Amino acid sequence: MSGENYVYPQYAKIMHAGMAIFGVTAFLSGELAEHGSNSPGYLVHAYLGLSLALFVALRVIAGAGSSGPMRFSGWSPFAPRQWKLAIEDVRTLGRLRVPERGMHEGLAGLTQAFGLVLFGWMGVTGTVLFVLSGGPGRTMFKILEELHEVGEALIPLYLALHVGSVFVHSLAGRPIWQKMWKFRVTVPEKTGLQ
Repeated sequence: MSGENYVYPQYAKIMHAGMAIFGVTAFLSGELAEHGSNSPGYLVHAYLGLSLALFVALRVIAGAGSSGPMRFSGWSPFAPRQWKLAIEDVRTLGRLRVPERGMHEGLAGLTQAFGLVLFGWMGVTGTVLFVLSGGPGRTMFKILEELHEVGEALIPLYLALHVGSVFVHSLAGRPIWQKMWKFRVTVPEKTGLQ
């Protein structure tokens, strides 16, 4: 598949926007949660994180249950072909050229899978922390809190990879960000029958 001949469906753009907006704002509000579960900052962070978890869950459902371009079966990060294409992409970047791939192929597919797993991890651990925050299981809470912070440390790496690749594509004259961030509103045409 050429890197130029694909279009993201409208529902994919909405899910991406939700994950981007709630993922980044939940990440940025993480320090507000340091003052305990009764603080307003904790609630802001928790509700942003819960909103992220909802969008990630919708993306997982769409990936597992759809038959369209957003299905997971075509871009597993465990597929040998995906890794072969990713290695080719790294070689292409090493020659200071931008790889041309399809929607979820090669290095782009691995980066997208990493982001989904990472934000899914943050959503699941954060949701469980929110549920456990007022109840028993202090040991479990502490373990989950540490695991949540591991994910928090990986978010800047993911954002650098994802946003950096979009930036490099734009510098190369192929602004791929437009495929995801241009929303088209269609208005039905008037016919003579109305």
